[in-house]
Amino acid sequence: MVCEEFTRKFDDYKKIRKQKKLFGTFGFRGVVNDGIGTEKAKRVGGALAAYLGEGKTIAIGKDPRISSPMLEEALVEGIINNGCNALTLGIITPNTLSLEVGRQADAGVMITASHNPPEYNGIKCLSKRGMGFSPEEDLALEKIYFGEIKKTAKKGKKLTDSGAGERYRAHIVQYVKKLFPAKPLKIVVDGGGGSASTVTPETLESLGYEVVRFNCKYDGMFRERNPEPTDANLEKLKKLVVKEGADFGVAHDGDGDRTAFVDGNGKFIQGDFSASIIADHVLRQTKDRKKIIAVTIAFSNIIEHVAGTLGAKVIYTPVGEPYLAQAKLLCGAQVGLEEHGSVLLEWSREGPMLAGVMAGILAKEEMTFSELVASYPKYHQIKDAKTLPAGKDTEAILDRLKQEIPQDYERLSDMDGVRVDYTDGWFLVRASGTEPKVRVFSEGKTGARAQRLNKIAMEGLERAMG
Repeated sequence: MVCEEFTRKFDDYKKIRKQKKLFGTFGFRGVVNDGIGTEKAKRVGGALAAYLGEGKTIAIGKDPRISSPMLEEALVEGIINNGCNALTLGIITPNTLSLEVGRQADAGVMITASHNPPEYNGIKCLSKRGMGFSPEEDLALEKIYFGEIKKTAKKGKKLTDSGAGERYRAHIVQYVKKLFPAKPLKIVVDGGGGSASTVTPETLESLGYEVVRFNCKYDGMFRERNPEPTDANLEKLKKLVVKEGADFGVAHDGDGDRTAFVDGNGKFIQGDFSASIIADHVLRQTKDRKKIIAVTIAFSNIIEHVAGTLGAKVIYTPVGEPYLAQAKLLCGAQVGLEEHGSVLLEWSREGPMLAGVMAGILAKEEMTFSELVASYPKYHQIKDAKTLPAGKDTEAILDRLKQEIPQDYERLSDMDGVRVDYTDGWFLVRASGTEPKVRVFSEGKTGARAQRLNKIAMEGLERAMG
């Protein structure tokens, strides 16, 4: 019943997304000293302290962007001036913060713009469980943020703990060793210059793998490449994997919560495929009789194949990590998956752990990465976008889109944008959370079908904008 209540809230969540003034899908971000700056960070700290109540502790992590220390200082000031303790953990990954909040804090804040370019930064808030704030919690925090924040008579304290990264490495090693064997593998790690730059290679070495490090020093300007680990941005990694004769390559974004894989032939592995492979093999090891997988509405149909082989149920949620975390909490999902390859094994996106898990899967199956991928059905995807003219009502356009497409589909969902499913594919049109455009995803069992579905979506969108 709890899970049914959660899924029934999807219409309410659409209304909440319209009401929000500060937080997006998960936190907020912007260009430093434009969309985000010290005053905003300080006020978020004060609002969060007021929301929690005097005497509570808020753990803080950050990525290595050059603006992160400045924002951290302002955030700490807002927290301690409003009666809470600020526990700084240094440069860490989001899941490290998640674990530490559960261990020794009442909430958490991650200072990061994730995969955005270096001129951006942002803030994400975590609840006591170490999971992203729910939509309802976002609204409650915004009400305080935009109201009058009264300072408390007693100030909080600034605390520091430099051991979070080491505890996270030990946690990964313990998790992976429990589920998977290890055998000699050579792995190239592209840390992206971000938070996972030291954690991933050190963890893999602790598990007994040979590691070739590339771009594994903190770089707040991300000079080596754009921080988003897409196919186009990983050319150097792909070439290095082939040159080194490595078994695979792994790459991260700015804060280490996105993980991309390259096989031994230097071929980029689509994110929802790598996430599905990990979910498949992790759930094979679990003892739970009832297997549940949570995925976003933008996820590939490969997950339906994986669920069928496992006898698992798939729960679709709006796009965003907090919704997947809610599905894990309220529906008992063992994993949560996002289309760009992120995986929630616990309460937040994993990064370095996925490298160890994937290495363990290859060791257990005694396959090359390309053989492992080939053992799953192939799906063809197209990712497109369309910029909207100024002043256009995106929600009204998406509502009209439902009437502007052929009605020969199997089902339609509007929990987050418009997803239309057919027997041999699907497309999704949804508003971007960061830009004035709509994103269009299409997938088919053949490349031609994916192209056809993309055309149906784009032509319907043109008519809806008419």
